[in-house]
Amino acid sequence: MKEIQEDILRFVAQHWKAGRFDPERAWRQIRQKGGTPVRRPGSQVFRPVWGYALASAFAVLVLGLFLFRPAPQAVIPAAAGVQAVVLPDGSRATLAPGATLSFRRHGFGRRDRAVAQTGKVYYSVERNESLPFEITASEGFVRVLGTRFQIETDDTGTAVDVVDGRVLFAAAPSGARKSVREEDGVILTRGMHAELAPGATVPGLSEAESANPAAWATHVFRYENTPLEEVLRELSSHFGHALRTDARDRRLTGEFEGEELGEIVSLIESALDIHIVID
Repeated sequence: MKEIQEDILRFVAQHWKAGRFDPERAWRQIRQKGGTPVRRPGSQVFRPVWGYALASAFAVLVLGLFLFRPAPQAVIPAAAGVQAVVLPDGSRATLAPGATLSFRRHGFGRRDRAVAQTGKVYYSVERNESLPFEITASEGFVRVLGTRFQIETDDTGTAVDVVDGRVLFAAAPSGARKSVREEDGVILTRGMHAELAPGATVPGLSEAESANPAAWATHVFRYENTPLEEVLRELSSHFGHALRTDARDRRLTGEFEGEELGEIVSLIESALDIHIVID
């Protein structure tokens, strides 16, 4: 637009001569011909210059499309194996086989930290007091500031297991409800498990199927005065090998990390002074 204005000023400067242009006579001629009404020079309002108006409208349209277009989505598709993903804010997500994850590519970690998932995903979220991390999973919704937890969705609903920290678990907002408050859901802390059935409005607390439901992602097994039979049952299920011992009355407290069953079994044997058979 600045270039158009400069061209007009340049033209006037080149062709103007004293007395050559008579505004009053030109105004009378326009009135006599019945042309489009134009306000006379000197009045407070002038006829819009259509070239400028069209250019302005086009600029506004382009700016509006740029500002209000949907932000590009980053989608982590389902895969046959476990996938580890580092998000733009430094948080980590581990996707189980068949899980998906999506989030807005631009502004993540600055304007929001919102993701959507299907399947089972384990999160280790970087703490940010001013910008909560929010997950929409099927009909479930989770909000955290920074912690470690797992979300799983399937035909039976949405389940959340907390490894560390504090998690708000609620039904995803819909209809007139645009946001989620703490009183809309349940607060989960370390070791807690809750499930949201399809169509339910509030999750229900329940017992987890195992002491370490996220071990597939963390490779960490944590026990607090747990009966040894439960420990061996969980390890057998996780590694696909049957474990047995004669010391069935023992209880175990401790944390064991590793991807090799033999290494973990050896640590348990040393801690309890027992022998465990791997079939």
